[in-house]
Amino acid sequence: MQKRSGGEAPGRTARRRLRKGFSTGTAMTAAARAALRTILSGSAPSWVAVRLPLGYYLAVPATLEFRGNLAARAVVIKDAGDDPDVTDKAAVAVHVTMTWANPMSPAGYERARGGPTAQMPSATVVLAAGLGVGVVTKPGLPVPVGEPAVNPTPRAMLVQNLEEELEQSPNLKGFFSCKTCAYCAPVELRKPTGPTVRLSLRPSVPVPPSLTIHAEVSVAQGEHLARRTLNPRLGIVGGLSILGTTGLVKPVSHEAYEETIVSALNVAKAAGCNTVVLSTGGKSEKLAQRLLAQEPLEAFVQIADFFAFAVRQVARMGFAHLVHSVFIGKAVKMASGLAYTHAHKAAMDLKVLVRCGERAGAPEDLLDQVSRANTARHALQILINAKAHAVVQEVAHEALRHSRRFAGSERPRIRLLLFNDDGTLLTDVTEPGGVEAPATDGANHVPKP
Repeated sequence: MQKRSGGEAPGRTARRRLRKGFSTGTAMTAAARAALRTILSGSAPSWVAVRLPLGYYLAVPATLEFRGNLAARAVVIKDAGDDPDVTDKAAVAVHVTMTWANPMSPAGYERARGGPTAQMPSATVVLAAGLGVGVVTKPGLPVPVGEPAVNPTPRAMLVQNLEEELEQSPNLKGFFSCKTCAYCAPVELRKPTGPTVRLSLRPSVPVPPSLTIHAEVSVAQGEHLARRTLNPRLGIVGGLSILGTTGLVKPVSHEAYEETIVSALNVAKAAGCNTVVLSTGGKSEKLAQRLLAQEPLEAFVQIADFFAFAVRQVARMGFAHLVHSVFIGKAVKMASGLAYTHAHKAAMDLKVLVRCGERAGAPEDLLDQVSRANTARHALQILINAKAHAVVQEVAHEALRHSRRFAGSERPRIRLLLFNDDGTLLTDVTEPGGVEAPATDGANHVPKP
């Protein structure tokens, strides 16, 4: 229920402030920290303070699922706030096991504590992909092929927080004594279900030189949830990615979607694609795939409303060819020169249709009908009924001109496919100097497979 603020005028309701959430990387880190604290202290915390990349802490609730000999498993429920994230309420669990071969005597502990940090014994975190966590299979992502799909920032968060947990443990000296070490009490180490990666662990307190913290992260129903993401397209198989750059999730985050676009373009580049096809959604992408069947799957990138951002990234990465696949609503906004084409951020202005019609020599009465249309779709139907294909084609050319403006360079060569809602290819245009498809009367359909 919306609340009214005290300073507002009567009759006006306050706009509810959207709630932030935390990333899967934060959820993984909190679960690992809770599990490690349980091992070190023997007491399971209900909350842990996670140090975020920006330097401050976030309190995250955690639940202990298992406790054994130098092992524990904790789970955190991902909270995406008010962001429509498919991972919201997903259970992110981390099973932590500690092993080391050589016990530290009290005297050895004191000697190590007296030396500089650079001379402290080094240790290792072995991060494993458990059930529901994906594995990278294609180059171009920030994680090498064959490794768990846990991005660099969450990896760094995990290591930093585990180091802090060791440093803040009040009884670390007694914990690493011979009575409790893995050398004297062998630990049953779980066999990882997925690939692993070793991360250097350097706490500022002395630990056994052979200390290894095994952390296997899993996400309940992760493989099922991943089908609703771009992971299969990016070559991440078997589950979700563990993501996050700040540790927090901003509602309807532009930053997150821009990162997804960049990742998809990196994969296309690594796959050797010279052409990328930018679509605004799934339907326009499928229509382009049928028409451009010769292009590999990696070449197709959904950009939603991020017109200018995506074009600039394509130019920056040096692709030779760029193809836009759009419907009339987005084409009109592109032709208006809007960098961001979301309906709530950029109102539809049909004046650009009138201007394009004037350049195409359309009769004045037709342009008057177009100017009074309810929507771009309605205006398009008026133009189709009047067989005014030249106006539609001029809109496509105007959209191309603004795409070139955002690209800011001679490359890439830009092409635009404009579709009707029924799958009709209305026009296929290329920049001047390129090969332009022949004009149509709006009756050409994309061939079905």
